[in-house]
Amino acid sequence: MLKEPQYTSSIKDMPLMFSEMKRTALLLCENKNTDEIVRLSMEKNIYQLDKEKRRRDVPLRMIKRLQTINQPLLEVIAHGRDDEARLISFLALMKVDRLLFEYMYEVYADRFHAGFDEITDKDFLDFIERKAQNSAVVAKWSVSNLASVRSKIKSALCDAKLAKRNGNALLIQRPIIDDTFRVLFDETDKVYIKAMLMEV
Repeated sequence: MLKEPQYTSSIKDMPLMFSEMKRTALLLCENKNTDEIVRLSMEKNIYQLDKEKRRRDVPLRMIKRLQTINQPLLEVIAHGRDDEARLISFLALMKVDRLLFEYMYEVYADRFHAGFDEITDKDFLDFIERKAQNSAVVAKWSVSNLASVRSKIKSALCDAKLAKRNGNALLIQRPIIDDTFRVLFDETDKVYIKAMLMEV
């Protein structure tokens, strides 16, 4: 039985980062391997990062996300329409970030299906309180850490065009996708598609 992934607050350091995801997807589609991509980052600074540690960490994190999706979806991030590429980048981020996935499933999709089009900061705080009751990891997070996580989740949703800001709240923007895009997803994507309101 697979061990459930641990909660992390890593989204505050590595949010959606769509341009970095796209650049990495392009390199993977050119059959570059992990070592080659990291070398390009370290030596050529292809991600235009100041710190050496970030030059190593960013490509590794982008590759980890992109390894969770199939080749047709990778091709869309590299060469496809911007709106579809952003949705897939967000899906790949959800696949490696348990907290983000559960937020999408338990707050974003749940609010929409309950007939609401807005997510408030209270919705996030209620969600975190539930997680803290069942996870010692989340329970230990500081107020400032939680504020940063909340901010980055909001930004990621807006970057993916899944929401837009309305003051401190978010307005849910259900993605409109066509059947030619829908067929690219495989069985492992179903629960994530549902969380993103992309199911039929």
